[in-house]
Amino acid sequence: MLNRARHHAAAAVCLALLAAGGCRGVAPSGSTETPAAVSAQPPRAAPQTIQVELVFVRHEDHDPVLRDELWGLADEQIYDEPLRRRLHSNGLRAGVVTAHLPPHLAERFLPAAVTPGETLPAALPDNPALMRHTLRLLPGRSSDVMSATGITELVLLEHTGESLRGTTYRDASALFSLRCWPAADGRVRLQLSPTIKHGPVERSWVGEEGMFRLEAGQRRDALEGLEFEATVPIGSMIVVGCVGEPASTAGDAFFRDRASSRSGQRLLAIRPLPQAQSIDPMFAPTDATPSAEQ
Repeated sequence: MLNRARHHAAAAVCLALLAAGGCRGVAPSGSTETPAAVSAQPPRAAPQTIQVELVFVRHEDHDPVLRDELWGLADEQIYDEPLRRRLHSNGLRAGVVTAHLPPHLAERFLPAAVTPGETLPAALPDNPALMRHTLRLLPGRSSDVMSATGITELVLLEHTGESLRGTTYRDASALFSLRCWPAADGRVRLQLSPTIKHGPVERSWVGEEGMFRLEAGQRRDALEGLEFEATVPIGSMIVVGCVGEPASTAGDAFFRDRASSRSGQRLLAIRPLPQAQSIDPMFAPTDATPSAEQ
């Protein structure tokens, strides 16, 4: 009886202590943080994306505006001489445009205005004079920028230093592997790697971030020595095109029209955009006041 009375007394004391102190949760084993500290931690921020615009402009081979005047505004000296020489020997040229474009030149990068009352065509042309796309890219994550697709047989002559190498690709596409990184001063680093995708669709295991996944796709051959990059301000652009007479160079594969029924070539412009864009600084009139974001 005495022992039973002692047990009842001990239980009463425990209940009184719990009532006075309130209920408290127990932190997980090995944790040094209280439940209040765990719940107060801010949520993990989502990865910041970089917004870029791609513009493909089709023009005639001897267009004086896009073949001469535009490249007079482009800074090709941003790349060292060996890289410029490798690009030119393979039919490619690249530069950075930071200045405002004259109105007649800026119009070539803008869609044609529709006259009030004019009806739009039922379908887009197979080869429009202008194509614009906006991408949101994760820093360092590659994205394919297709320049030419559906090439049944592509004969490519690559100039590698003192040697010339010829390769024939079946069911090929010419693309740029594009990567972007934000710079500390607000500019954006853009890197482009010319690549040929070709052959039948195959399945392969791809490793990324410590994991493997099964992907289906064509083989990819990056063109050695032709990768280039530049760090440009918001609103400025990298322009890429072909140079030289028609031949079986990388510039022809990427930018020159291949159908015998037409002649001409394309030009690619890539521009980083501000996150909240109102007035396009590249195509604004020269006497316009720059926006507050500049």
